[in-house]
Amino acid sequence: MWKLTTIMTKGRIILTAFVSAFILVLEACNGRGDKYAFQYVSFKETLPYALDKTEPSCRFDIHVLQAHGADAVFAEAFNRDISMYLFGKDTTDVRSAMISFIDSIIKVFKSDNDEQIEFAKEGDYEPRAINYEYVINTNITYGNNKDIIGHFINSYQYTGGAHGGTLITCRNYRLKDGSLVTPDNYFKPGYEKRLIPVLDSLLLIEAGCNSRDELDEHGYFSNEPMFVPGNFEIRQDTIAFIFNQYDIAPYSTGITTLMVPENDIRDIIR
Repeated sequence: MWKLTTIMTKGRIILTAFVSAFILVLEACNGRGDKYAFQYVSFKETLPYALDKTEPSCRFDIHVLQAHGADAVFAEAFNRDISMYLFGKDTTDVRSAMISFIDSIIKVFKSDNDEQIEFAKEGDYEPRAINYEYVINTNITYGNNKDIIGHFINSYQYTGGAHGGTLITCRNYRLKDGSLVTPDNYFKPGYEKRLIPVLDSLLLIEAGCNSRDELDEHGYFSNEPMFVPGNFEIRQDTIAFIFNQYDIAPYSTGITTLMVPENDIRDIIR
């Protein structure tokens, strides 16, 4: 049986049998010329545990933007942050970080299925196939601030169990130096006191409730205090605060996005 281990012994899997799966697509950024340009680093492949079977398999569908514009300061900061945030690597080379990440996932995928085969042998039963799936898509957004760019990340992960998990994240960067925009440096001190009542009111409208006591009936954690998430997207006239699964509600409720009109909180924006 030609298992994944046979392929991997020839070297890094992405650099050998599946190098053709990587695609680089150049993309200009909203007419800003060569100063802030981006390219997609992509990998799309379904890798079987055993070549003569379709399951278990490890599926990747990853499309992540890497900055390559003439502004090297911004590009390096952008690429280093996304390499660390998505792939856990302190590097400005998003592609190499992605390769390392994929290699590590394949090793865990294989190890999990190796264990299942050993357990099945000991118990004399058919092994349970553990499928893996990683889907990541990103895009660049410009909101109401010409000096800030948003990197919108939509990711899905499944590594066995009842269901996978979806995560929506927006990483915001200042064009002048690529530094990360956070609530602490985007809003004025004391912003929580001003924002939390606004988010509380919007959540009640979103859930169709008259009070926080009613939120449980709509799947929200009514006993958990509201907070200002670091996960937000600056849009044309609003700021979208994104609460992922389990942040303020269980998995079944999904992702909650609360849209705050910028005019309503302009007094606390730096």
